[in-house]
Amino acid sequence: MKRLIAAGLLAAALCLTGCSGTNAQKPEEGAASAAEKCGEDGLNIVTEDVDAVYCDTLRTYFTAIEQKDFDAYCKTMYPPYMESYTEYLKTQDTTPEANFEKLCKRFDEDGYESWKLTSLHLSYYPEEKLDLDGFFDAFKGAGIIDDKFIEECKKNAEEIRDVQFSLQALYAGDEEPVTVVSGNEIMMIKTADGTYLFG
Repeated sequence: MKRLIAAGLLAAALCLTGCSGTNAQKPEEGAASAAEKCGEDGLNIVTEDVDAVYCDTLRTYFTAIEQKDFDAYCKTMYPPYMESYTEYLKTQDTTPEANFEKLCKRFDEDGYESWKLTSLHLSYYPEEKLDLDGFFDAFKGAGIIDDKFIEECKKNAEEIRDVQFSLQALYAGDEEPVTVVSGNEIMMIKTADGTYLFG
């Protein structure tokens, strides 16, 4: 139960964070899904349709959380968003580094010394159901971005996609991974400079 609570907290935090990316293989004919492996101990990506650039960015993002690597995390953030987010956090008397530290602890659970992420299942949220204006309005309403940011973001975007994800982790001492996030969404942007997450 604690893991599910931690997962819920993480999912909420993920809605306020960002990323950059690369390689998911298309499934073979008749295959239900395709797993892209990142070494024996790496985070496996499982997807049927998500483009490689988004997969790589998400792998970088979640690996940064697992390894508590703030610099890697920042590279996955959409740079104009990171600027706005940093200014917003100043009004809350905190910093991106402090919030990232909290994010890295979302999977911690009493009785376990450590955990590692094992697999990330990805799919696109139906494009026709994407409420981009609603997404931006939520961040604007929170005071994180403004109209100028929204206008420039839409202008710079080659594509903005809503990616659904489920995440599994293996806790030290356990034999099998458990699902720690299931069916959540994360918004991503592709520009001429790269592919990123919004924070």
